[in-house]
Formats: sequence, structure tokens, C-alpha cells
Amino acid sequence: MAIPPSPRGLQPNEPAWQMRVLNPYGAADEAVDNVVGGAVLLSPRLLVTCAHVVNTALGRHQDAEEHPGAGTTVRLRSFDDRVWEAEVRTDLWSAGPLSRDLALLHLLGPGLPDTDFPVLSGCADLDRGQALYTTGYPEHMRSLQASMTYQGKGGPNGVTHQIEIPPSRLAQVTGGFSGCAVRSETGELVGLVQKNHQYVWNAPDEPSGIVFILPVEEVLGEREGGERVSVQRLTDESLCGKRTYDRLHDLLDSIPLEAVPPEALLRSREMRRVRQQGAATTAWRVLTALWDLVPQAGRPPLRVAWVHHVYREISPHRPVPQMVWQWIRDEASVLGSTWAEALVEDRDERLRGPGGPAPLTHPETGPDEPDTMVFFDLEPVTGGFNLSHGFAHRGEGGGRPLHQETRLVREPQICDEIGDLMSEVVMRRLVTPNEESLRLRVFLPRNLLHLRLGQATGTSEVQFPPRLGSRYEIVYHIRERHLNPSYLGTPPDRWRLRSEEQREKALVGDPNVLLTWEKQASEVADALTRTHLTVCAVDSETDDAEHVYDSAVVMGVPTIIKGPKKAVLGFVTELLEREPRARVRITALARTLRDRAQDLPELRDVSLIHDDYGDVLAGAVLDGGSLGPGAGDPHDAPE
Repeated sequence: MAIPPSPRGLQPNEPAWQMRVLNPYGAADEAVDNVVGGAVLLSPRLLVTCAHVVNTALGRHQDAEEHPGAGTTVRLRSFDDRVWEAEVRTDLWSAGPLSRDLALLHLLGPGLPDTDFPVLSGCADLDRGQALYTTGYPEHMRSLQASMTYQGKGGPNGVTHQIEIPPSRLAQVTGGFSGCAVRSETGELVGLVQKNHQYVWNAPDEPSGIVFILPVEEVLGEREGGERVSVQRLTDESLCGKRTYDRLHDLLDSIPLEAVPPEALLRSREMRRVRQQGAATTAWRVLTALWDLVPQAGRPPLRVAWVHHVYREISPHRPVPQMVWQWIRDEASVLGSTWAEALVEDRDERLRGPGGPAPLTHPETGPDEPDTMVFFDLEPVTGGFNLSHGFAHRGEGGGRPLHQETRLVREPQICDEIGDLMSEVVMRRLVTPNEESLRLRVFLPRNLLHLRLGQATGTSEVQFPPRLGSRYEIVYHIRERHLNPSYLGTPPDRWRLRSEEQREKALVGDPNVLLTWEKQASEVADALTRTHLTVCAVDSETDDAEHVYDSAVVMGVPTIIKGPKKAVLGFVTELLEREPRARVRITALARTLRDRAQDLPELRDVSLIHDDYGDVLAGAVLDGGSLGPGAGDPHDAPE
């Protein structure tokens, strides 16, 4: 089922799991002026923020050290503009000028916010100068995104770290950012904004560009009785329950994934969930990722299936506490009296893999194809273009794309809109670019193939976000060619023959590549009649570029590399000069182009048009996500 679009309250690059802490003197229906800071939702009911934000929200002095008292509540506003009440817990409370400045909140009912939760990362692995992002709530603004660079340890209390905003950047961290999440480029939570440093001897009300944050690994405190706890433990307990944590954590967290590889048991959807919850390294982290996934009808709960599998794998090699088996028995009791047999049967079937005929999977095959694709379709309509986007996962849903939403855009907005959408899906961890090979497939009308999406960043990351072309594999498709090839004057047989030739001879080499600038424009069409030419390089900056490009399209060439001659020539020459054993597959061109663009920014201006005749995914996207009759064979599409 497609994930619904973000509600109107969510601002660009504002995490859905970040909530606004409200001033007690503001009206509940005000969305701007009554926000005193942020709070981060770590699990369905657990939030963390700064103690001085809570004090301000309660009308107290912000440096008041004593806890406001059990049962004290504050008001919060979620991304969908709903107002909530949360109790100020006694766990982790730390207030005062030299304290950790930390508070824990428990969300009260009824209901729960409809959002995922952040992956906790911390600052331990950050490099000096690494880009970080935060979104806060300055006075008189709905929200504001600011970009910063990490500078390392530093600050007033010995545990804070320092980040800086370059003087050339317009967005500054001011009041209203306290308690808000500091995120890495891929959306992981690394810390909380605590305070902005101000030069009291110069302009006490102006920020200096230096900000102090509390890293996730320092979000620590004490429970009643003096037990020291981390926010990660409290998050796990709030998700799984304290009973489960006490019975399973110490054992499962001591088992590395090398001992129990999850790929052996879990299906692709389940493995994707594990990756989206961060770089799991132990059996415990896999359990928390699978905790609330719904199994197929009649199947054991996924959390039980995983713990049972781990138990079966490790019990022959090391002692396992009896309470682990008791937990499995209690959780599996929902399966009835034959729960033990059901667990064994489910595990055996999973380890064997799916039997019988293989279902239709992702239409593209081969070692160079990514597991996940994000597609964008631009349909010409009155007033602009309908921009649709969605996902297709290999091995899920029969390879059918999951559509997300459609919006009307004008041509000047297209690059920014696609950049914003990618920022949003990464922030919501619908895709994880650091864990998966991601390909962006863009279905463009023929007259929009001049767009340089590789240079796009979007409008919301206001500082120095990574360009799409250096982060993702980008492939363009000609909309008209997939809908009706004869509309372009191209006999479908010609395109099909070229595609078959390309699949049979899949390596980039001199025999199948045409450098069009090596010939006169009048000679290009004649050269393209040779069906063994399946890759065409086009200089987009010459006067006859469109004529040359149109000739390649009409002649059915399935792969076109188009861009400024200097960039295209350097890229293609590098491919052709490789040793035979190091040749690049045509299906790997997008990945190779992305990797090279990280070092050579000019390659972000290069467009890769890769149309394969009978592409099932292309047909499914352009047909609204439904695969028509005969779509099971990607090489046998109807003419």
C-alpha cells in the first residue's frame, strides 16, 4: 500500500518525528508564535528534549534545576498540526547551567502520532567539517532549516560538541532551535541542539554562528535508585517493553550478525526494514527493527520468528538462559497449542526459500541493478506537468511500483521539486542511500530531456546539500517512446532489435559506441543505421545537437549519453580505454556516472537516457502502476 503524502503541517526538511514544544501562554490553534523549541519522538510515546525548553514551556526560569514534579505536563504540536499532552518524566532530568540540560517526555493518549522514528547514530563517527542539518522554530517563522559543519568536542559542560555555521550562510540558529534534532546527510539523529553561543560583550542578542549540541551517546541519566540508563535503552524499552528488554537484550546484543546472518531467514521487505533502521550489527538491533512489522496471515509474529531462529542457531554452541525460551513460548502462544510446530515449519520454509515458480520480480535483472528504484513521471497537462513519484523494490509486490502522490508543477520548478522530494523520502527513511544502491528513474516528455537533474538539490536544504547526480544513479526515459514508439517515427521492431543487441553485447566497447561529434551531422543518420550501435554519445552544446539527438531516438538507439562535449568525451573515453576484463556493463553506466560525479562535478551535467524495449517497470509506471496482460516477459511487450 502506498504511503500517504505528508500532511500540510510538515515543512521542507522538518522531520515528521520532531514535535514543537508550545508556550503555555499561546493559543492551542496558533502554529507559529507559541513555539519555544523542539522535542524528538524516539518511539510511539517517548520524547527527548532540553530541560530549559521544558522550563520555558512551564513558565519557569530556564535554568531552574529542580524537577517540576511528577505529573507535570507540557503541550506539543506534531507535524500534522495536532496538539498533544506529554508528562515530564523523572528519568534523565538534568537542568542548570553546567548540566546535560536534558528532559524526557511521555506522550499521553488518546492516539499516537502517525510517523516513523529516527535512527540513533551519535557523533562518534563524524569527521571534522562533516555537513549536518537541523530544523527549528524561530520567532515569527513556521520553521527554518539550517546547515552546519561538525567541529568536534567543545562546550560549557564537558559533554557537548560544537558545530559551526559558515558566515556566508544566511540561516542562523537562534531561539526556537533548542531541543531540535541535529541530523546527518542521510537523516540519522546525531544529537540535540542545546544553545547558540552569543558574544555577550558585543551583540548579546545576535548568534555568533557557533552552536553547542548534546550528542546521542551523551543522552544519559539516572533512574530512581541510582541506576544509570541511556536514551537508547529507554527507547528500546518503550518499544519492546521492559520485560522483553530484561529477558533478551543482554544475550541478543552479544550476538554479532556474522553468527546469525539475517539474510538467511528474512525476506526482502523485512531486510529492507532492517537496513532502514540503521546499520544493525547485533541480533538485538534486528529484533527492534522487526518489532512492529505485521506478518502474513497465519504466520508467527516476525519478532518471534527471529528470536526463535537465533535460539536454534546459537543454542548448540553456547548456553542460552531459560528465560529466552520462556519468552518465545509466551509470545508464540497466539498461534495456539501447536505453536512450537508452527515456528519450526515457518523457519524451515524461510531457510529453504520460496518454492514453486518464481513470481514476477523487478523487471530488470543483472548484478548492476539496484534493489530499490525511485521513479518520477512528468505528464504534460494544461498549466504545466503532473509530477508523480513512487518506489519499486526488487522482489516485492511483483515488481509493481508503489505510487506516492501527484502534484502540478511548472517547468522551472521541476528540478527543485524532485530535489525536495528526495530530501523528504531520505529524511523519512523511505530510502536509505547509505545502505542501498538507489536509482532514480525519470520519465520525461521528449521536450524536457534538456533538464539537468544531476545538478538539482531542491530549495529546502539552504546551505550546501549534495547534488542528486553525485548521490544517486539517475536514468532518464523518453515518455513517448514507451507509450507509443511509432509516434516518434520509430518502427517498434527497430527499437526492439537494438535492445536485444544491447542485452546480448552488454559491455561498453568500441564496436557498439558511436561518438557523434566525430562525424558530420549529415553522416550521423547513416552511421546510426548499423544495428550494432547501441550506445550513442551526443554533445549537447553544438548547434546541431537536437538534430543528432533526434536521429538517435528515431533510429531506436536504446542508450544515449548526452551532455557538454568535454564531460561526455572524458567519461566515454575512460570507458572505452579500459582493459577488456575491466569493461563496464551498459546497465552499470548509471552507477559509474554517479561514482565519477562525486569527484568530477561537471559529470552532473551529463544525462543518461536508457530505454530498453519492453521494460515492464516503465510500462507499469506509465500505466498507473498496473501491469497489463503479457507483462510477465519484459522482452515481449505488445507493439
